[in-house]
Amino acid sequence: MNMNGAHPLLKVKNLTKKFGDHFAIKEANLEVMRGERVVLIGPSGSGKSTLLRCINYLEVPTSGTVWLDGEYIGGRYNDDGSWVKDSPSQLTKKRQHIGMVFQSFNLFAHLSALDNVTLGPRWVLNMPKKEAVEIAQQLLEKVHLEEHSHKLPAQLSGGQQQRVAIARALAMNPKLMLFDEPTSALDPRLTNEVLDVMLELAEEKMTMIVVTHEIGFAREVADVVFFLEEATIVESAPPALLFSDPKDERTRQFLVDCNILK
Repeated sequence: MNMNGAHPLLKVKNLTKKFGDHFAIKEANLEVMRGERVVLIGPSGSGKSTLLRCINYLEVPTSGTVWLDGEYIGGRYNDDGSWVKDSPSQLTKKRQHIGMVFQSFNLFAHLSALDNVTLGPRWVLNMPKKEAVEIAQQLLEKVHLEEHSHKLPAQLSGGQQQRVAIARALAMNPKLMLFDEPTSALDPRLTNEVLDVMLELAEEKMTMIVVTHEIGFAREVADVVFFLEEATIVESAPPALLFSDPKDERTRQFLVDCNILK
């Protein structure tokens, strides 16, 4: 809970993920308030993407918990304190509240942009086709692709495909959006068109966690930046503070290596 008494939308507590003896993320703790924009930075392999994937249980944590707006993701505690795993259908229902945009666009190649966006509402939420199409059209307009709704992914640029992927995630009306390096596969020209859409979402107070190497985006959008290294959250602070006066030497060295600090 923050100082004004509001409750976090997301709480990650002591989250650890191991692959064999290797720690991918170790004892991670973070809270995200409703409407807050969080950015995760750090060197490749530091655990940023694993943390994101554990939040929506695409990776099942080895230990620790993820709590979103009143419910644990992945299971629940019984009255006797024992942990009971969610069934696949229970997990699917909880996951509906979390949208995720990946490095690769993961669109269905045989479906138009419009049909890619309507898929979730129609088949997961059982929304009537007419209503799903109306929502999809609104979202494609939101990401500036209304004129391309009939096109297949192969007929779209990488930036356009990623914007379709954002619209598809938004179609589920999520409480939380996760972005896993959404511009890493794009050239600089296409990167900006995706970042512009994300900026618009940020201005609308969409709650989001973004893994990115785009420090300019982090400066402009983030309420708080987390720096990770070697599977550990090293420190966090508002961007103006973290990028100018980091407390940990590991953060400082990373920013020097990235030509952000001298």
